[in-house]
Order: sequence, then C-alpha cells, then structure tokens
Amino acid sequence: MTAQIPVCRGEVIVRYLSVLLTTNLFLYEGRPMNINQEQVIIRYATSDDARQIAEIIVEDWKIAYKGIVDSDFLDSMNVEERYQRELQRYQIYKVAEINGEILGLTWNEFVDNEDSDCEIIALYIKCGKRKSGIGRIMFHDSVEQFKAAGKSKMIIWCLKENYEARKFYEKMGGLEYKYGTHKWGNRDYDMISYTYNLNELER
Repeated sequence: MTAQIPVCRGEVIVRYLSVLLTTNLFLYEGRPMNINQEQVIIRYATSDDARQIAEIIVEDWKIAYKGIVDSDFLDSMNVEERYQRELQRYQIYKVAEINGEILGLTWNEFVDNEDSDCEIIALYIKCGKRKSGIGRIMFHDSVEQFKAAGKSKMIIWCLKENYEARKFYEKMGGLEYKYGTHKWGNRDYDMISYTYNLNELER
C-alpha cells in the first residue's frame, strides 16, 4: 500500500461549477480555464514551486489531521524542512495555479497491481482556497492523465478516520475497497482505499 498524504478538510466541500464540465479542459498541460473569472492553469511543478508546495503540505497536515494524527507528530512538521524535501522531488507534482499562486497539487503514479493500474497518491488543496472547485479540477486532471495513458483502474488511499475526505472521494465516484494500515511517527493508523473504473467515471 502506498502511503497516503492527507487532503485538506476544506477540499471535501468543494462546489460544483459548470465550467468544469466543458470538454477537454483537463487534457492539455498549461491550458488555462476560468473559475470565478480567474484563470487557472494546470501544469507540472518546477523548482520555483517547491516552497509553496511545502507550505501547502505542512498547513494541510496540521489542519486536516488535527485530532486524528498524534499532535507530537504534527507539531514536528515545519515548512523549511519540508521545502528541502520537496526541492528534491518537485517533478512528481502537478499544480493548479492562479496568478502565480499555487492553490492545489496532485501526485499521480502508474502502478501494476492486481486491483489497480494507477493511483492518486496525494491530492492537496490550499485550505484558504476551499470551496473554489480546485479539488474537482485536480481530480479530473488526474483521471484524464491516466486515461490518456491507457489506464482504467484507479485507486486512492486515505485515513479511515478522515470522514470528510472520504465523502469527497465517494462523491467523485469512488467505491470503498481494501483496508490497511500505515505508520506515522510511533503509531499505526487505519487506512481505507477507494477504487474507480475510469472507463465508467463521469465528470
């Protein structure tokens, strides 16, 4: 099981925006789209994005998992340490940008498992930009990337106790699947996965 990185709680209540339904918006890197009259660009991350990526990740961990993950572990997280880590691996991310500000990011991987051939390993939305529709955009961008590569069985893992994130994944069409555990700090946490048949998934 791949370790799941947490999703901001605000992500699970994103609004449905009709602009997200326009055809082919998610197929082209760098192609702009509009949300509330602001232009959103989905693209691969660069080294210049590493600090904003680190800030979003640390903030989301501390907010999304407060009361779920041990406070000592959350308190130990800091932006500078995370920045140094993300500076070494920024290439794994795709980001959603408005006017130079990173509002969300995903980490997508191709896998070769019996139950899946692709995985959204992480989906983050900046908590201050909740309800903007960015979460839905990023999710569907991942789906289109996988479909374009001929993939059809997607999986997502999240903490079992993260009920708000689970509602979002279910709303996006996920079916509850396997259970597992993952260790952060000195504690094992229960995990749950959702699967998606990409050939049947509707926007």
